[in-house]
Amino acid sequence: MLFIKSKGTHLPEHRGHKELTQNKPPFLFLDPEDVYIPLVEQGAPCEPKVKVGDKVKVGQVIAERTDRFPIPIHASVSGEVVSVAQKMWHASGRMVPCIQIKNDHQETKVETIKPNKVEALSRADIIRIAKECGVVGLGGSGFPAYVKYQTQAKIDVVIINAVECEPYITADYVMMHEHLDEMIRGAEYIRRATDAQRIIVAIKAYKQELIEKVNQQAGDKLTVYPVKDVYPAGWEKYLVQRITGKNYKSLPAEAGAVVNNAGTAIALCHAVENNMPLVEKTVTITGAGLKEPRNVTTKIGTKVSDIVTALGGYADELADAYFIAGGPMTGVALKFDTLVVNRCLSSVIVMPKKVREINPECLGCGKCNEVCPVFLAPIQIKEALEGDDLDLLKQYRPELCMECGLCSYICPSRIELTSNVARAKKKVLESRSKA
Repeated sequence: MLFIKSKGTHLPEHRGHKELTQNKPPFLFLDPEDVYIPLVEQGAPCEPKVKVGDKVKVGQVIAERTDRFPIPIHASVSGEVVSVAQKMWHASGRMVPCIQIKNDHQETKVETIKPNKVEALSRADIIRIAKECGVVGLGGSGFPAYVKYQTQAKIDVVIINAVECEPYITADYVMMHEHLDEMIRGAEYIRRATDAQRIIVAIKAYKQELIEKVNQQAGDKLTVYPVKDVYPAGWEKYLVQRITGKNYKSLPAEAGAVVNNAGTAIALCHAVENNMPLVEKTVTITGAGLKEPRNVTTKIGTKVSDIVTALGGYADELADAYFIAGGPMTGVALKFDTLVVNRCLSSVIVMPKKVREINPECLGCGKCNEVCPVFLAPIQIKEALEGDDLDLLKQYRPELCMECGLCSYICPSRIELTSNVARAKKKVLESRSKA
């Protein structure tokens, strides 16, 4: 197979939006009245392990993801379970059942949260701890970290993804400034868990202050890889291609790499050193619709509306607004602010609605083809989908789409290309699974 390196696109008008939050320390909102722990994660159902009336402690297992990658879910506060079926808005755009816990404000932790003798931990021990503590990809994937670590492939490099290529999002940037020691130690635990030889931290090249800070604390096995200021430079395949010079079909392990988000490395550090489950995370709460955009460190299961209130509320005279769960390029638009923070949520953006004229017809400008990172033809894929031409769809290879949103972003007619290519991708993959 011919190696073709994916490309990126510079989005200069969006860089300023990161300035809304990146130069402020994280706001701590760690004592909500109630938390709502979703019983769905990345589309996989989760089985509750508690019932109404149960008293729970911070870090206690209250549910388990039940797909082929099982992983526990923990109580983020201590208190009483008041519901195991309360439906709340989720970052996926759906209402999902949640375990509701009434916070007793005592922060009573389970007895297993205690320091480990990290020097004595084997590779198997670190993998087990990552699973037991519910460490998942915090960059938005939600993929259980232990699955990556237990690969049988020979791993050469651990890549810590600190690129944050989407507009607005700055949680990793701020957390690395605040908790760089933990990030570096967490990266070393990932290296030990994978038997890798080296660690590379990928950071946008213009973030010189952060790069210098990492270099000052880097050991002999860790180096920084400066990334161009393009989107989607934080895409896993984009990074692996450039750092290893190799391509892969399914997983980075095929190219000798394991990729984890910077926040995931910090979470793993807390797990390995103190058996601390993933019960908190830092989320970027931002946008012109807020009085005080900030990165917020909060409990898993906290309502975003409660966080917004704690930050001072919405901007004066805010009328209709978009609530986007995730980045503006790949996130999901929601109608309500009562969604809850789950383990995968990276950001919530509040943007005033602007009425724009649209031209539903393709202008034939070819811009969607030009910006596609994997060299697809989005408008042709959409037309083949609408024509129900499966053979033609297969020729266009929509299964390569990473759903970055660039084609919809660049389209002057505002045609919703990304969702159409995603539907085509699903259709092609389903046809192959039935063959």
